[in-house]
Order: sequence, then structure tokens, then C-alpha cells
Amino acid sequence: MPKVSEEHKRAVRRRILEAARSCLERNGYQEVTTRELVAEAGVSTGTFYNYFPSKEHLYAGLAEDALGADLAVALGDAGPGQGVGPGLLRFLRESLLADPSWATTVASLRARAGRTEAGADAVARLNHVVTSTFSPLVAAAGEDGFLRADLDAEALVELIDIVWDGMGRRAAGGAFQSSYGRVARVLVQVLLDGAVSPARRSEVPNA
Repeated sequence: MPKVSEEHKRAVRRRILEAARSCLERNGYQEVTTRELVAEAGVSTGTFYNYFPSKEHLYAGLAEDALGADLAVALGDAGPGQGVGPGLLRFLRESLLADPSWATTVASLRARAGRTEAGADAVARLNHVVTSTFSPLVAAAGEDGFLRADLDAEALVELIDIVWDGMGRRAAGGAFQSSYGRVARVLVQVLLDGAVSPARRSEVPNA
């Protein structure tokens, strides 16, 4: 039997992820059945589980993929000599906090984590990816003077993630007394006032 190439594996994984995104969007970011996923992706159930041991792993993979893509765009739009700080704020405002759909999906994934070993493993992986991806960038923004240098970068990343997760849970339950958008705007303003160096605040659009 010929060996499957890494390129082929990446293509199949990408097809499953794109199918999952389509299914979630069609279902209003509610639960999607495995049958619906494999039909959309055009793969067998066995193939799906070869790439993602559980739907929790699939959703975690989707979140990692979306975070990475949106972050790359935000950092790529940085002006000359700005460093990563403005891009991080842009990512937070225009991607992470702009639409509650992904917040509710990720929050739902985390809420189900304790039910199975696979779910707990998927969430632990996602949490690690979030902190390991963003902590060095936040630290770099502190070193170049965009953010306050006395802030604990890893703890700040986890704090924002915890707040975002709570926002997703509240949005999923329709329990906001204000709204997702209003809380998102206040969170950004709190970060601007408390974490961004006043001398660099002019680099943030609409600060």
C-alpha cells in the first residue's frame, strides 16, 4: 500500500476543518452531528476519527486555526516600526471580540470538557496553544514599550481568555444584561487604559 504523503494529510485535515466551519455556520454555531460533518467533508467516519479523535478535538482545531489566521492578518497590518502591540490590539478588537459566534463555540467546547477524557485533552491542548502563542507576543510588546513592562504576560493572556470564555458562555445562554458588543468595548477600553503605555496609545486606531 502506498504511503500517504504529508501534503495529502494536510489537505484532508483542511477539508474536514472547512466542512466543520460550513456546518457550524449553517447551524448557527450549534452542535453538529458526525454524520453531517463527514457528509460535508466527503470522507468516511473512520477517516474523520483518524484526524480528530473526537468532535472536541475538531472544535479545538478549528479554534486554533481561526486564531492563527486572524492573528497573522492583524500582525501583518502593523505599520513600520510599530512592533506587535498594535496588531495584538487590532486582533483583539476586530477578530476575537468582534463576533460572539466563535466565543460561544469555544465556550461550549470548554464547558463539555469534563465529560470525557478526549474532551479534557482537547481543551488542555487549546489552552496551551492560546498561552504559548500569545504570551511571547505580549512580552515582546512590553519589552518594546507598547505595553506596561511590569505586567505578567502569561497571566494577562490567560485573564483575557478567561473573560472571553465567560462572555461566550453568557452569549450562548442569552444571559447578557447589556450585550456582548458593549462588554467587548469596555474590555478593550480597560486594556487601553490599564495596559497600553500612554505614550504609545496614539498607535491604536480609535483608542
